[in-house]
Amino acid sequence: MIKTTRRQFLASSAGVAALGLTGQFAFLPSAQAADVRKKGYYSYNVGDIEVISIYDGVWQNQGFGDIAVDVSEDKVKAALTSAGLATDYIPIEFAFTVVKTGGKTILLDAGTGGQLAPTAGLASKGGFEAAGITPDSVDTIMISHMHPDHIFGLMEKDTNAQVFPDAELVVSETEYNFWTDPALIPKLPERRQGLAKRIQATFPEWKNVTRFSGEKELAPGIRAVESFGHSPGHVSFHISSGDDELLLIGDAVIVPALFLANLDWQLAFDADKEQASATRKSIVEKAIADNTTIGGYHFGFPNAGKIEKDGASHVFVPATV
Repeated sequence: MIKTTRRQFLASSAGVAALGLTGQFAFLPSAQAADVRKKGYYSYNVGDIEVISIYDGVWQNQGFGDIAVDVSEDKVKAALTSAGLATDYIPIEFAFTVVKTGGKTILLDAGTGGQLAPTAGLASKGGFEAAGITPDSVDTIMISHMHPDHIFGLMEKDTNAQVFPDAELVVSETEYNFWTDPALIPKLPERRQGLAKRIQATFPEWKNVTRFSGEKELAPGIRAVESFGHSPGHVSFHISSGDDELLLIGDAVIVPALFLANLDWQLAFDADKEQASATRKSIVEKAIADNTTIGGYHFGFPNAGKIEKDGASHVFVPATV
């Protein structure tokens, strides 16, 4: 893990400059992280682009023996302990991003909508409002993939009515086609059929859905990057302005204490585990080589920072204003 002296160096002006953003960023001592969560959001700039990270809460997952393929509960708890985390549950936190670019307000994923864990859904319970975001102020929503914690914030719990009816919804063709195929439902485990049914009852009926293929610029300074494996059409979002850049990796890596520290572990939730593992390793290696700032949907809060080597392992060093 990162030593105190190293963290102090990273908090210095040299560390801020190395972050590659505007100089407003500083690495956050862990003691302050709770204050950022309580506030519910934080903002910074990538060049001329304003970025706002919004906290949506946490899923206190009890599935210690089910999260990583062929990894025992004891090893999972040991990894959490090594990261300085409690071991009474696996903290799968949710944090998504608003980007203001080209005169538009763009939401990257939409959160849980308060429809999963009781400790999640904070964005729809005041987080958006605190950050100055209202449904009618959102022009576009770009979806990394169509898992419930990323799309349930698009739809009302009981009626499936659109929360953002005036916003354009942008999703990859591969992801859309997979989930909207009627032949998919009987192929899925029963516990996952409800998600496919809900997607098929909504997305094909909505007139504001736009699909795209490949890696392309979706808005000024925002480019889709294929990062398949976690889901068939999972994409990351590369944000750039001038010399500054940020890569929002969605679920290509989740819970750094587990799957960043142990790159060889396979996530049980991944659709194609071999492909997801290769994607995860590629992203980590490139982020280190290029000194890229990373934002992770399940990286806790603050959810942007650097990935660094730590002996034979890797660590995420979070940052905030």
